[in-house]
Amino acid sequence: MNIRTVAVRILNVLPSGGKNYESAIEQNIKSLNLSSSDREMVCLLVKGVIQHQRLLDYIIDLARNKRNKRLEKVASNLLRLGVLQRVILQLPRHAAVNETVNAAHALGRHDLAGIVNAVLRHLPEEETWRADLNHLEPPAALSIEYSHPEWLVRKWTGDFGPENTTTLLRFNNTYQPIFFRHNPLRIAWPELVEMLAAEELQVRIYESAPIHYFTVDRPGDLLKSGVFQNGYCSVQDYSQSFAVRLLDPQVGETILDTCAAPGGKTTQIAQLTKNQASIIANDRALRKVALIKESACRLGIDSLNYSMTDAGGTRFPKVDKVLVDAPCSGTGVLSRRADLRWNRQIEDIEQMQKTQERILDNAAGSLNEKGVLVYSTCSLEIEENWVTVNEFTRRHPEFQVESAANFTDPCFCDESGAVQILPFKHNLTGSFAVRLVKTLS
Repeated sequence: MNIRTVAVRILNVLPSGGKNYESAIEQNIKSLNLSSSDREMVCLLVKGVIQHQRLLDYIIDLARNKRNKRLEKVASNLLRLGVLQRVILQLPRHAAVNETVNAAHALGRHDLAGIVNAVLRHLPEEETWRADLNHLEPPAALSIEYSHPEWLVRKWTGDFGPENTTTLLRFNNTYQPIFFRHNPLRIAWPELVEMLAAEELQVRIYESAPIHYFTVDRPGDLLKSGVFQNGYCSVQDYSQSFAVRLLDPQVGETILDTCAAPGGKTTQIAQLTKNQASIIANDRALRKVALIKESACRLGIDSLNYSMTDAGGTRFPKVDKVLVDAPCSGTGVLSRRADLRWNRQIEDIEQMQKTQERILDNAAGSLNEKGVLVYSTCSLEIEENWVTVNEFTRRHPEFQVESAANFTDPCFCDESGAVQILPFKHNLTGSFAVRLVKTLS
């Protein structure tokens, strides 16, 4: 089957922002007998169209002389796919045209073959569409060139400056490696290295203590291998590991993870405490708790107690430490989630803040005297990070910030004592984490 046809069929069933495209890909290709390389190509094409959607549409409009007549969804997705192959993937023009025209015929849309052929054969050269962009003010031009919503580009320009914003936008549109975390509960590191070598995987160690983080040259093959399925390693963004480092979990402690799904940080806590801490893994939905259980089972973790409740409204038992990895806008991980940029509005940040404050207030009441609360997000927005933290300490003066530099490399820390991973500075997906110590009863 023409994999371009498969990609267009998936795009046709998605909403305009491409929400949940990964699930749609999996549902649509599970019955197809595709090779590993073909599956990867389908994912690349679907994600690419969503990720670069605004630039693709801009170039299509130029090729059509900015005609006011709207394209139907199938035609639009065929053309987006063709422009993606030509402009982003740099396929020769004739190949991009022929493959896309063939996809139109395979879809039974012979009536669209003519417009696809005509538009793709008359795509403007890069210097032409860039010159057209130069007539726009910088935030508008950047939002088109790098396919991000204009409100977010304007906000980041104000928060980080034009140069950092451009670097950030570029980062979000480039491939980011998948990080794997060694599971010392299942296997010793030297043995895991031997297994990876037997799979003919090239390993790059990113960090070796307190747990090994590494990348491999063929992550897809590792994910399908017995090495992964047997729980010898798991996937976790390196930047997302800092919250647990600040928590500094110890053997024998009672620890609450309020928003634990899908379980990456929860299982990291269990590994650091050698399965010898009492950990409450909470989330509000049954399917989310099931994800945590599935991960813990694969990794051989049996120190978890499961809870399914609203972290902002239910009283928890007294514990020594609490991790609040809060729901957030996710603007630090747009490189991982191509659809998220189109499914966020500026109003969402204020709504997220309210949820974050509610969870923090409730979590604070569950801590023992001299307990530790770590608050983290995968957001770059100050409103969800320091503004939320400062409002919390104003309401709860018994909590004080303890410098993150006491627990991790200071290069990842900001001047106020939090971990602040910025893609344009650290070349990692964004995250924020702060350690708050309860100093008064």
